[in-house]
Amino acid sequence: MDRQLPRLVFGDDGSPAADVTWAWIDNHRWPGWRISVVTAQPPQAGAPVGAARAALHPWQPPAPRIFSATDDSTVLEHLLAEADPRLVLNGCAGAALIAVGPRGQGLMKRLHLGSTSEWLVSAHRPLAPVVVVRTPHPCERIMLCVDGSVHAKLAAQTLARMPWIGQTSITILGVWRGAEDVERGAAEAADLLSACRVEVRIVDAIHDTVTSDVRSNIFDAIDDQQPDLVAMGTRGVGGLRRMVLGSTASAVVHHAPCSVLVARVPEAAAD
Repeated sequence: MDRQLPRLVFGDDGSPAADVTWAWIDNHRWPGWRISVVTAQPPQAGAPVGAARAALHPWQPPAPRIFSATDDSTVLEHLLAEADPRLVLNGCAGAALIAVGPRGQGLMKRLHLGSTSEWLVSAHRPLAPVVVVRTPHPCERIMLCVDGSVHAKLAAQTLARMPWIGQTSITILGVWRGAEDVERGAAEAADLLSACRVEVRIVDAIHDTVTSDVRSNIFDAIDDQQPDLVAMGTRGVGGLRRMVLGSTASAVVHHAPCSVLVARVPEAAAD
């Protein structure tokens, strides 16, 4: 199998949320991509499984996911690992995109620690871009939030790699605080996504409520634009802005009615 194909990893736990996520994947075309349906089953307590079974390996599930596209250049594989799903998906950091539902029925929910998707978004480690899927609808309207950071740039680059991106319209939203990097980031993102119908919107932040105002700007824009997908970086460029953008991404993941794509650049590359 060609390991050089761009890879979409789908975290499948058999839950209704996973069914919605698979429908979202199936409602887009992925020519020339490798789609890995990854199932992680934590081993029973006190039952060691060995390194081979704990690592991802091919398997034939009782009810395999069926991809309806007829393009022979899309490669579909089913993989299984008997391990913590967080560790399994963390090992897929080389993927072009990881797709998960907002909450499944796996280990994290059983332990009441929050969903695996929340862990993927909040974990402070290099990970692939993650899309938390809430509806099966194909992306037609996208909102990209930019702040001039390398994390937001990665979100734009991730969108540009999607093979179906040319069929979408994109609103690029920047929150202006008097810094040129917001306008620069919006212009760079517009260049990256020039194959799409692109509109750039720069809105003013209210300076006396720094943390909450960014969220208000974004949620107001979501209400106005009604996008199918919001894309953003998980952190800003440093200091308070890094904290603000990180908490804002978490708020959007938790409360946006649409699907959300988040991207983080590894610490060494961001510094």
